[in-house]
Amino acid sequence: MKMKVQIRCVGRVQEPWHKEAIHMYATRCEPFGGFEVMEAKEGQSGAQNPDVPRAMKTEAEHLLKNLPDHTYTIALDQGGKTLTSEELSRTLADQARAGRSVAFFIGGSWGLDKTVLDRADMTLSLGRITLPHSLARVVLAEQVYRANMIIEGRKYHK
Repeated sequence: MKMKVQIRCVGRVQEPWHKEAIHMYATRCEPFGGFEVMEAKEGQSGAQNPDVPRAMKTEAEHLLKNLPDHTYTIALDQGGKTLTSEELSRTLADQARAGRSVAFFIGGSWGLDKTVLDRADMTLSLGRITLPHSLARVVLAEQVYRANMIIEGRKYHK
């Protein structure tokens, strides 16, 4: 079952090994429809006294730009629902069967603006620990790959 997945996130990945890991999982996901990463510019990056609400609103506008209405959206947020890998795979499979693409949102250092959280069909937590945003992308990329392997009944998930 092919599914179109986007990971829409704020900021750029700096660590080379994070980039390599995300690329590796994207390559592994190609037979399943792949996933693409869309990076939105950080609002007021580097400003000494940033206007945080305005910056978050700008980030939200970039994350939501050109998002098709039928897309099932999942916002990553520490206060979100925790799912097992099997539950995430069922969620993605259900959307693929319904003919919907899936977009995940990962915020910047201030998190996600309320407009993104309000647009989300689901809010997902990767756990109670705090992860750097670029590492959260790696974890999410791996989970998208794992979900595809579970859906296809392939040997990866144990």
